[in-house]
Amino acid sequence: MDYRMPLYIQLQDIIIKKIEEKQYLPGEAIPSERKMAETYGVNRMTVKRAVNKLVEQEYLYRKQGAGTFVAKRDNKKIDMDYADETGNTGISAVFREKGIEIINKVLGMGEICDSKYLNYKLALKENETVWGLHRVRIGDDVPVAVEYTYVPRKFFKDMEKYDFAKVSLYDYMDSYGHMPVHFIQNLIICEANEKIADLLNVKKGAAIFKIEYQGADQDYNVVEYTKSFINPEFVEFKFAADTE
Repeated sequence: MDYRMPLYIQLQDIIIKKIEEKQYLPGEAIPSERKMAETYGVNRMTVKRAVNKLVEQEYLYRKQGAGTFVAKRDNKKIDMDYADETGNTGISAVFREKGIEIINKVLGMGEICDSKYLNYKLALKENETVWGLHRVRIGDDVPVAVEYTYVPRKFFKDMEKYDFAKVSLYDYMDSYGHMPVHFIQNLIICEANEKIADLLNVKKGAAIFKIEYQGADQDYNVVEYTKSFINPEFVEFKFAADTE
């Protein structure tokens, strides 16, 4: 286990992976807290905390006196191919393919100057300007993701003229010839802080997906840096194996 991340979150990830890979089937009892503590070398309180979180998220359910069982998951959950690094892989495009229209609620937007961190992520010089766009992505009236997106101002000089509650950011970027088509991505499971929990309508401390990615256009100009906090109730990520 990676001891930089809380052990109970790592254990949640292990259990979810076993469910998604059908090692634990719907209706099947998972191993006891004592057995899992022995298997993974953690204490029972860590196991109990992980299991409680997964019960809250409806991956698992309890039967009094019988144990903890795998719940039947909602078949509306969206598959997001995390290994796909070509084309319009934004949340709007993925959900649109499934017949679910994404509505955007804009939390804020504007210029950001003198951010060494963002300029580094966007491969910009220190004196170059970044444009930030913060949104909640809503599907079927339910918050799906909170996204903090940053782009180089030099490529997109009229963003303030557009209402990104209605206009697709990727369609806008494509109109300037800077659609992200190459991605470097990092996905982790983290706890929702108070602000993110409120925006996603989940409990503070609930396990959520956090995906950070840098997107480059066809000429390998870095044109996007995004942090996206996603409610795992609605999406799952699939990883393609490297066969080379």
